[in-house]
Amino acid sequence: MANDRAEELVMAGSAPGRGMGGDPIAHVHRGTSFIVLVDGAIVLYLMASALVALGIWSSTPTQVFMAGMVFMVLSTYLGYRQRRAWAYWPAVSLLSIAGLMFGFLALLNLAQGVAGGFATGFIFAFLMGWAAFGSFRRAVFHWHPVYRAGYRHSVPSELFNLAEGEMFAACPSCLAVLAIRPGLLTSSDRCPHCTAPLVNEALYNKYADEQE
Repeated sequence: MANDRAEELVMAGSAPGRGMGGDPIAHVHRGTSFIVLVDGAIVLYLMASALVALGIWSSTPTQVFMAGMVFMVLSTYLGYRQRRAWAYWPAVSLLSIAGLMFGFLALLNLAQGVAGGFATGFIFAFLMGWAAFGSFRRAVFHWHPVYRAGYRHSVPSELFNLAEGEMFAACPSCLAVLAIRPGLLTSSDRCPHCTAPLVNEALYNKYADEQE
């Protein structure tokens, strides 16, 4: 692995695209903005459903509260989409709240599936669990300094230039993309950010046996 460039990374799925000025962060930011909007809408829907179930939806305080929540979610989405500094952590909070809600629903559906033997319970538990994982994954990489700098438009473009023989590859655990030299990777190489193995040892050994 190109150890001297181990700290130079972008987030998974952020290969520079046409029309983005070679800015990989812009690709990730655009996708994350959409997730913030979708998660925000789902959070509002789940909150409204809970208020209806509690029988307090029609009260004036509840209506005012929900109107404020709608305003907050839309403001956060628009601010985040425009890369406003104030919207960064509210967007992370929104993603985290959505992840917690999805996780709670996954547990409820799992319990229903186990208790009643309903296949739909397990199916929805899987879907909600996957949604929770996706929301938390999007939230977590906001702590990475490269993405935070890219959000502020302060990442130098040279950060994403590859040296001869290098390529971008995603860490299978934290989804950070490292500049690597594929031919030099071994089963002992680990991600410098989450310390997880970059190469599956069994797969590496199998490939090495085939090469002999």
